[in-house]
Amino acid sequence: MFLIRAAFWIGLVVLLLPTDANQQARLYGAAAATVERITTFCGRNARTCEIGSEVWAAFLKKAEFGARMAFELITSRGGSKEEDDVRVEPANAKGKADKKPQPAPRGTLTPADMNPPWRGLPPQRGA
Repeated sequence: MFLIRAAFWIGLVVLLLPTDANQQARLYGAAAATVERITTFCGRNARTCEIGSEVWAAFLKKAEFGARMAFELITSRGGSKEEDDVRVEPANAKGKADKKPQPAPRGTLTPADMNPPWRGLPPQRGA
C-alpha cells in the first residue's frame, strides 16, 4: 500500500513540472534560491536561531520526560508501593541527566529485626 501511495504522489509531482525549457529554468532558479536562503538563515538571523535552539532544547527535554514517564507507566506491574519510589529524572538542556541525591537504601533492618518473634517452646516429642 505504501508503494502505491508513494507512486501516486511522485507521479503527481512529475505531472505538475513544467515542460517548457524557459519555465524549467525559472523553476530551477527559484528552487536554488530557496535552498540558498534556507541554508544561510542563521547567518542572517543569529538571534532568531539562538532563541529557536533554546526552544528546541526545552521541547526535547519535555519530550524525553514524557517518553520516560510513558515507558515507566507501561512497564510497571500494577499499583505496588515501589512505584512511588521510581524517580524519572528529566535531562537538562544539553541532553545530560540532572544528578540528584538518591534516597537512603531501603535495607535498614538489622539481623535481630529479621528474626521472627518468640512463639513459645517447640513441641516436645514423646511426651
